[in-house]
Amino acid sequence: MKKLAYLCLLVAFVAIHSARATMAGTPESPKDAQQIVVHLSHFTDDLHRCFMAVKLGTLMQKSGAQVTLFLDLEGVRLAERRQDLDMTWASNPTTLAKHYEDFTGAGGKVLLCPHCAHSAHIGDMSLKRNAEIASEQVLGKMLLDADKILDY
Repeated sequence: MKKLAYLCLLVAFVAIHSARATMAGTPESPKDAQQIVVHLSHFTDDLHRCFMAVKLGTLMQKSGAQVTLFLDLEGVRLAERRQDLDMTWASNPTTLAKHYEDFTGAGGKVLLCPHCAHSAHIGDMSLKRNAEIASEQVLGKMLLDADKILDY
C-alpha cells in the first residue's frame, strides 16, 4: 500500500513539473498578455524616437505582450500609405519600412488618433495595412486597459 502511495505521489510530481516546464516555454495567451501602448507623436521630425518606438514595440510584441502603437500629432504620418519609409537612422542599415513590417507582422496593432489623422488629411483609404483610425471610444478603452504606456 505504501509503495502504491509513493508511486502515485511520484507520478503526480512528474506530471505537475512537466506541465510547468511546458507552460514556461510558451508565450502568454492574448487574453493574459500584458497590454502595452507605445505612444508616438513624432515622425521625420525626430527619427530617433520613431525608430525606437517601433523597434521596442516589436521586441515586446515578440516577447508575448499585446502591443498597440498609438500614433498622434506628426506620428500619424507613419501609417500613411503614400509615405515612404525607406529611411534609416544612425549607422543601422535597417529601414523604417522593415521595422514597421516586422511590428505588424508580429501581430502589433497600429491605431491613429482620429483628430490628428483628420488634421493631416489622412482617411481610412490612405492607411497602410494593419493600421486604423480609432474612434474616441476605442482610444479611451485602449488607454484604460493598458498595463503600461511607453511614450515617445
